[in-house]
Amino acid sequence: MNLISVLLRQLDRSSPGSSATAEQVLSMLGSIRPQSSLFVGDEVCTPRLVSGKFGGTLKAAFTDEFRAEQGREAGLDSTTVQLFELPGENGSFDLIWYNGIVEFDGCAQRLEQLRQKLKKGGTLVYRAVSWLTEPSPDTRVFCQRRFGQILPLDKVLVMAKEQGWKVQDFYIAPKSDWHAGYYVPLVESAEKYAGIHKEDSSVSLGMSELRKEAGIFDAHCEEYSCVYYILKG
Repeated sequence: MNLISVLLRQLDRSSPGSSATAEQVLSMLGSIRPQSSLFVGDEVCTPRLVSGKFGGTLKAAFTDEFRAEQGREAGLDSTTVQLFELPGENGSFDLIWYNGIVEFDGCAQRLEQLRQKLKKGGTLVYRAVSWLTEPSPDTRVFCQRRFGQILPLDKVLVMAKEQGWKVQDFYIAPKSDWHAGYYVPLVESAEKYAGIHKEDSSVSLGMSELRKEAGIFDAHCEEYSCVYYILKG
């Protein structure tokens, strides 16, 4: 387990986000009444909010057993899955909330995979890192290495429509989701860890990479962010 993986276990979430953003996106879903929901992500706040708002049954899927155990302790029906794996039978869910952050297979393939699990007419919240403007060359190279395949926001909307989705809305995560919700607590945790493990060269390397990533976001935060796409199947 590398330094970042160790540190993330000390945080409430393993990627940018906030309860305020989850509540905002929830408010944009309209008058749906899902009886069965699926959450796929890396924190327990959002699925608890979804369950509290809609009731019904909710399955929370995590790629980390540590997060799954947090979910169970919070009263969620939690399960552990492999990266990009989705639980449940095809056509099982009225609502799927997919908090993606790394996308190696591409948006088109992920949307098709998610559609298979969604009931006809169901709602999908699909989070992905997207370009908000044309990125600088250095930002593009770094972000694609860090987050995988990234598409411009408008291209995701066009692609979704071409696949037959109805685009209901979208929400761009604010900068605070990256700062207060991720980088600030992660760097603070890393600095404490580095102070204890001063002789570990891998720690200094991990700190360097972390500061580089946070610095790139600070300098280029107008170019990319997490976007929550609200789609109807």
